[in-house]
Formats: sequence, structure tokens, C-alpha cells
Amino acid sequence: MSEEPSIDVVEAEEVVIERTRTLPRKLNLVVDTAAILIGLYEILFIFNFNYTLYDLFSRLGLDLGFLKVTFQPKQGEAFVMAMLLIITFLLYPMFKKEKYFSKVSISDYLLGGLGVISTLYLFAVYQRYIMTSVVNQTDVIMGLIAIIIVLEATRRVLGWVLPSIVVLFLAYGIYAIGFNWNRFVQQLYFDEGIFGIPFFVMTIYVFAFVFFGAFLLKIGVSDYITEFMIALFGKRPGGPAKSAVVSSALMGMVSGSSVANVLTTGTFTIPLMKKAGYPPEIAGAVEPVSSTGGQLMPPIMGAAAFIMAEFLNIPYNRLIIAAVIPALVYYGGVYLFIDLETKRLGLKGMAAEAFKTMSYFIRKLYILLPIIVITVALVWGIPPHISAVSSLGVAIWVAWISRDEIAGNEKLYVAIALLATFLMFTGKSWDMISALTLFATFLVLTGLGLVKKGVEFNEKYWITTSFLLFVALTKYLMMTKEQIVLMTGVFGILFSILVGYYSKMDSGKMMYRATYEAMIDAGKTSVSVMLAAAAAGLIQGVLTMTGELTNIGYRLISLTGGNLWLLLILTMVFSLILGMGVPTTANYIITSLVSAPAIYMLVQNTPPYNQPVPGYTTLIALLAAHFFVFYFGILADVTPPVALASYAGSAIAGGDFWKTAMNAVKYALAGYVGPYIYFTHPDMFLITVSHWTAATALRVTYYVIATLFVMYLLAISLTGFYGTHLKKWVRGVVGAIGLAGITLNPILVGAGFVTWLGLKLYGAKFAGTKEAA
Repeated sequence: MSEEPSIDVVEAEEVVIERTRTLPRKLNLVVDTAAILIGLYEILFIFNFNYTLYDLFSRLGLDLGFLKVTFQPKQGEAFVMAMLLIITFLLYPMFKKEKYFSKVSISDYLLGGLGVISTLYLFAVYQRYIMTSVVNQTDVIMGLIAIIIVLEATRRVLGWVLPSIVVLFLAYGIYAIGFNWNRFVQQLYFDEGIFGIPFFVMTIYVFAFVFFGAFLLKIGVSDYITEFMIALFGKRPGGPAKSAVVSSALMGMVSGSSVANVLTTGTFTIPLMKKAGYPPEIAGAVEPVSSTGGQLMPPIMGAAAFIMAEFLNIPYNRLIIAAVIPALVYYGGVYLFIDLETKRLGLKGMAAEAFKTMSYFIRKLYILLPIIVITVALVWGIPPHISAVSSLGVAIWVAWISRDEIAGNEKLYVAIALLATFLMFTGKSWDMISALTLFATFLVLTGLGLVKKGVEFNEKYWITTSFLLFVALTKYLMMTKEQIVLMTGVFGILFSILVGYYSKMDSGKMMYRATYEAMIDAGKTSVSVMLAAAAAGLIQGVLTMTGELTNIGYRLISLTGGNLWLLLILTMVFSLILGMGVPTTANYIITSLVSAPAIYMLVQNTPPYNQPVPGYTTLIALLAAHFFVFYFGILADVTPPVALASYAGSAIAGGDFWKTAMNAVKYALAGYVGPYIYFTHPDMFLITVSHWTAATALRVTYYVIATLFVMYLLAISLTGFYGTHLKKWVRGVVGAIGLAGITLNPILVGAGFVTWLGLKLYGAKFAGTKEAA
């Protein structure tokens, strides 16, 4: 769930997304230590694992009082920021010139040191501040240093655009409050600003998913997903492209980064698409469009979605339900475009010999268990960060089981993993039965090992028995469901490290390296997303401090003359332009503070927007406005002239960037058109429906089918193909009717149906040459 960093170097078919220094061994150890410390602090004190451990030991009769140490949330955020600054100033040079990459300069050490001191200072004095709410001269100096250093760190990692915007807001803020530095620092250092809601959400929720995603990438789950989808669709016409759509959707759920997803699944799918006959500019566009949609795809989505939940005061497990139909429509639209492009190009499927057999993937289907677990946990209402960590333990376990080089009856181990996972989530009334069942399973497994019946005392045995005995113990001690799944995830990391460390096999050593490298990668990957949130938090702090939050909304309404469609279009343009230089999370934060309030104020008194989301006080108007800006912030990744995801795709494919980017915009049409449809038909968010009846279900079903049909008409128009190459005037007519159908007016949608039927029955009469189309 990391943000999209800048792309600096392209060599052959390899894209380097972050130009960072190659450090000497000692400094690299410092960076790795800082990255690991972020994870350890998060787990111990932000996820409250220390209290869970205390409870575990106290139930065993040990009173380890030192585990009950506690820190304020802002103290934790300050510690995490200190570690982020260490990583940033050692890895990222001051300027993107070769001489700055050769070594860490004195200025890097100085700025990094000031950043660590100024953030750890907050950690040290925050308890005093919350008792007195008094800001002294030293506080002001340290606060100003922290703000400056965070902006410089953001510039190094994300470029000039976001820090420049923040500086403009800061300049306005200090002027508006009459150069009152005490108030300035109090607001942007102690109360909000750097450590405001965006950064709070990053440390509480998003880091857990970055952690989870890093492990899935390292232990091979992402490779399995990509190869499975290739095998599933590859033999069909356009199979590699269609597999890219599905695999990128699945991987996007856990990566949350368009560029990162392109560079993982894309390095495999794009060459396959080219091999299947797709031109580079099409192969390089399909993957970015599919990867970008990952941030729209439940159950995980992107980092901005967690901040939206906090802003709207609606639980995240409700927001992922609201995102289901838009995500399906988006990928449905992409699929329709790919299908038509495949037919237009006359491509065939690939030979079955190019893939592993389907039986292999069916046999390994249990590797997807962690994604199922995290989905169920989120829907059940388990806190998002706990859900991510609980799935992590399952992911590590099934990754060990999937190693064919390690002997053992695979079906037996899979059955045990499924049983233990189910019993982990059972309620209190099942505790004793669960504990006895798991212990009995351990005895049976050990017995089979003694008689050598499908079980050997190897890595699979040790990792499985570790999980079995630990879950049995926690069930026997009657710990809560959240405590059990949290501890299983954390101790799963420890089990994997220990088993891998003592393993004599290459695959065991690989799992050992993957485990600790994932911890390091999680810390490094979180740098960009967390700095983006901290910088955007400064903007939020200024708007709150100056009272401009409401005023900006009124000014936008005045500028557009109170015309809703004009305001929506203006917001779309603003989001896309802002997204050209600002990462998704920061883009959403800024637009949700600037544009969303204007949309909300314009419709808040109009039915159905004036109704609250059922079960909450938040009005539908606010939910719809926030989702609107959220979608366009994400689409900036494929929108020229910057289009980072499209740039990555074109670099891997070896195609022209502009042609690739324009194709990406075309294929992502459902993403550009869809937000207008969802905003004007808020029932499509599902959670906005107060009472479900047969009529309501039919209405929503009509909305979904009509939306997909409209996308199909637009796809026919833009590709210029439906059974044959169409004349330009036919494409224009079909496109115009498709655009009119965006209103979902039954008469206009019906006209579109008649048009489609005419093409289907009499398409040959409208055929043009390939060049004319």
C-alpha cells in the first residue's frame, strides 16, 4: 500500500522506481535497523501487542509488569517519523545527480540528525504538553525544525510538487494568524499538522497492510496469483491481457500502489502480452490500468481509503462494501475494452505448453487463504490492522506448506491449516473444544511422523506444530479472538525465522530470508506513503487553524454559479492535475479538504443526499463527495502528461509513452465516467440504502447492468470495432448515445440497446476499412 514514487531511470526492459543510494554495509545496517524498529514499535505499542503479551503471561501466572508500559499515540507517531527520517536522509540524495549518489554527505547527516532530534523531542515532552497545553520557546524551535525537515524529506522522496503546495499553505497560515509562532507550532507540531489524522491513520492501519503486502510479495503469494491467472486465461484469445486485468486486481488489493503493481505483475504479464501479439503501446497500457484499479478494489484498496474512513467516521468494513460495485464496474469496463481490442487485432490464445498445468494451481489454491481470511475478518468487523496481522500468520504458514521440496503430505497439512484457521476465529463457547481438537491434531501429526506415514520431522512439521500448539494454548487460556489472531500473526513471523534459521534446505533458508527481508521492505516502503500523509496533514492543519475549510467550499460554489455538474467537472480536473505531482493519499486529503466540502454543501439539502448513511450520522452527500474525489485522485496515475503507472508500463513494454498513456486513458474510461454515475445514483454504494426491498434490489441491478452496457457502447465507439471495423460516423453515433446513457435514463439506455442490436444484426453495412476506423 505504498505510494507511487518517481521513476528516474529506464534501462532496457527494467524500470527503477526509486533512485536511492547503494550504501556501505554499516550504513545499510542502520537503515535496516530503523526499518525493523518501525515494525517492532508498531506491533508492540501501536497495535498494543505489549498488553496482549502481558495478558498471555498473566494467565500463565507470570506478572510481567514492564510489559504494561504505554505511550501516547503522538509519541508513537513521533518515534516512527524519526525512523523514517533516518531511512530517508541515508537512502535518498539531496538532488538526482550522480555526484550525490556516491556517498552520504555532511548535510545528509546534519539534516537527518536534526530531524531525529526534533521528532524524538516531541516523544520526550508530549506528556508534559498534554498536562499543561503550554508551548515554550524550545518547543517552537524544535517544531519549526521538524516541519522544515519533514518537507525536505518529502521533497527528496516525492519531488517538488507536494512540498511546494504545502509551503504556500504554510505561508498563508502564518500570515493569517499574525505570525503567532507559538500557535503555529502548537497546531502543526503538537495538535495536528505533521502528526494529524492522515499520519495517525498511516501508523495505525496502513502500515499493517504495507507489512502484509511486503510479506505476500516476498513469500511468493503474488507470483502464484499472477501465474494462476495467466494459466486460467492464457489459452483464450487475448488471454495474457485478460489475466493481467484479474491478477492486477487481486494484487492491487494488497499492494495499494499502481506503480509497484506494474513493476511486479507487469514484468511478467507485459512480455507475455507482446508475445501474444499485442503492440507495445497496448501491452504497456493494459497493466497500468489494471494495476491502478487495485486501489479501488475491496477488501484492502489503497491507503487513502483508510483516511476516508476516519474523515467520514464510518467503519472501514462498511466503506469496502460501498466500493464493491464501483470496483466491479471499473474492471468490467477494462475487460470489455480488452476483449474488443483483442478481436480487432485478430489475436489468438497462447499454447498450453507455455503455462503450468491447471491441476498444479488447483492443488495450490490454499495459498490464497490469507486473502480470504483478511476479507472475512474485515467484514466481521475485526479492526483493519488486526485483520492484516492475523492474515499474515496464515500467509506464512501456507507458504511453508506449499514448498514442494520439503517432504510431507500436502493435503494433510492443508487440512490442518484450514482447521486451525477456522478454530482461531471461533467464539468463547468453542474455546475448550478448540484447544483439545488442536492438541489432538498435534498428537496425530506427531504419531504419523513417528511411523513415517506422510509426515517427517522437518520444516513443515515444525512450523505446523508451532502454530497448532500456540493456538491451542491461547484457546485454552480463553483469550479474545482479536488477541489470538494478533498473536498468531506476530508469533508466525518468529516461528518462520526460527524454523528457517535452523533449516538445512535451500527453500528453508529462502523462507528465512524472505521473512526478515519483508520486515525491512515494509519499513522502507512505508517512507513515501507516510511522508505524503505528514505533508498533507500540514495542509489540513493550516485549513483548520485559519478556518478556511468552510470558506473554500463557498468560494468554489460561487465560482461555478452553484451548478453541480460544473462543480463536479472542476473537481475532476483539479484532482487529476493535482495527482500529476502528488501521490494518491496526499491528493485525496487535499481534494477532500478543498473540493469535497463544496460538493457536500451544494447537495446536502437535496434528497437523497440529505439522508444519513443508515446506522451513522454522516450524510450521504458527504460519502458521495468523498468517493468522487477519491476516484479521480487515483486515476491521475494513468492520466498524461505525468501518468507514472503508464510510464512504467511503457518502459517495460518498450513502447511510446504518449501512445501508451492515451490507450490507458481509453481503457480506464469506466474510471473517468463511473464517479459521475455513482454520485448521481448513490444507491450503488449499497450502504446508502436504508431498506432493501425487491424493488430496491431490481433498481440497483438495473443501475449496474445499464452502467456496464453504457461502458460497452463507449468501448465499441473508441475501439472502432464490433465484429468488423466501423466507419467513423458510426463510431460517433454510438459514442454519443453511450455518453447520453451515462444518466441511466431508461429511454436513453433503451436507445443504446436498439443501436447495439442494429450493429449486431446489420453490422456489415456499417463496415469501414481498418484505416478509416
